[in-house]
Amino acid sequence: MKKLVILVLFLSFSLNSYAQKTPTYVIKRATLASESISSKMSFNETQKKDLYTILLDKYDSNRKSIKGKGLSQEERQKIYKASFNETKKYLSEKFSMKDVNMINKLHREWQKNNKK
Repeated sequence: MKKLVILVLFLSFSLNSYAQKTPTYVIKRATLASESISSKMSFNETQKKDLYTILLDKYDSNRKSIKGKGLSQEERQKIYKASFNETKKYLSEKFSMKDVNMINKLHREWQKNNKK
């Protein structure tokens, strides 16, 4: 019985160490982008939170799909295009199409002004 408890504890700790947390630079990027867009569009707190969550998911998904895989620029562009379409879909569930188009426009401007 004692060995079983030790085994269960060991497995739970080892599985927990494999759980990946979102890197701080991804969180920072999503925060800055969503704050910039939200301030220009005068969003309420719920809208700000929704936008932040969607952008955080987008950036983290892109990071997981691209980082460390040695992809060509063409392959990266396909991932970015699919990510844009998916993000647009999620935005349209929370915002009007007019707002979605404005969010995308402001997001592109933000990206141009905040390149690495």
